[in-house]
Amino acid sequence: MSHYTKLITLLLIGSLSLNAYLLWPQPAPTKVQKTQGAEKSISPKQQNTLLNTAKQQFKKHQFEAALSSYQQLKNSNPEIAKNLYSSWLVQLKTWLNSNLLLSESFLNALLNNSPYNVELLNLQVEYLINSEQTQNAIIALFELNSLLPADQQSNVNTRLNTLTQNELHTLTEQQNWQAIIEQTQIWLDYKSDNAQFLYPLAYAYYQQGDLISAQATLDRMPNQHNLKSQVQTLQAMINKAQSQDDFVALTPYGAHYLINTEINNNLSTELMIDTGASVTSLPTNIIEQISPQPLYLGDVTVNTANGQIVVKRYQIESFKVGSQIIYGFEVLSIENPREQGLLGMNFLSRFKFNINQQTDELELSAK
Repeated sequence: MSHYTKLITLLLIGSLSLNAYLLWPQPAPTKVQKTQGAEKSISPKQQNTLLNTAKQQFKKHQFEAALSSYQQLKNSNPEIAKNLYSSWLVQLKTWLNSNLLLSESFLNALLNNSPYNVELLNLQVEYLINSEQTQNAIIALFELNSLLPADQQSNVNTRLNTLTQNELHTLTEQQNWQAIIEQTQIWLDYKSDNAQFLYPLAYAYYQQGDLISAQATLDRMPNQHNLKSQVQTLQAMINKAQSQDDFVALTPYGAHYLINTEINNNLSTELMIDTGASVTSLPTNIIEQISPQPLYLGDVTVNTANGQIVVKRYQIESFKVGSQIIYGFEVLSIENPREQGLLGMNFLSRFKFNINQQTDELELSAK
């Protein structure tokens, strides 16, 4: 075989070998899949470092940073994180009674991370009560109650009842009727048919002279409640105030009654009601205090239990009993200042009047 022929043969063999290699099936390359979202594991040493960091941040009152470290620790070692969190809550409960500023700061950080956590919301109520924010504490309890199932609301309802009734008692003693109106209106947004809120609201309206709102509030009272006698009394008071009649409080005085009167809109004096006296009389010392000075009308002879006497007659600018005012009113002067002045028939005969001995009131109505 010639050299040329051998060369051709070698080339053919090489070509066939190359083609065979290229055409032979190749195994698929192995793919390494990476699970998305997998947390990088933290070594025990790193966990311990993270725990110490969280403790130091809390100690320095860097509460947001401490909670962030706690969350990282919770992802790698829930048990250690749980113990840390529990120790912080113990510290928070201590602060609630000793350091309201720190307890507020830490509570806000906690609630920013867990706004619907029932345990934290209860602690927030404690903070508000301890910081004397009673109205905010009541609202917080209403909000907490809405998060609980019905079978778990009993304790919150009991606490709500105690706080609201104490608040109403305090405001009523202060006669702070406007505060009662403002606060109960908010409470009724949560419990619109609560008789314990509706009645004091109606009473506060009555005390402010807003009889229309008082009556409208009483009309909202539920059919079943335990304030029936108070509601009946308030209803009678509203009815009386809405009538044309005047009801003036009396003070028992032996077998008689005393009543407050006002002279010239600037001098108050207490007189005894005497239906046997034809003209109202005032002690001399009261006459001397009247301003402007009353007009002297001359002397007049009057009959008394001790016989006839001569007394001075005066005319004063105005005389008021309850809401009834008489202008150019005539009075007599009693020389003995120790004697009680008398409210006589020259005032009473201008009205239909009745002395109600059951309510100790003088009832006056137009003739």
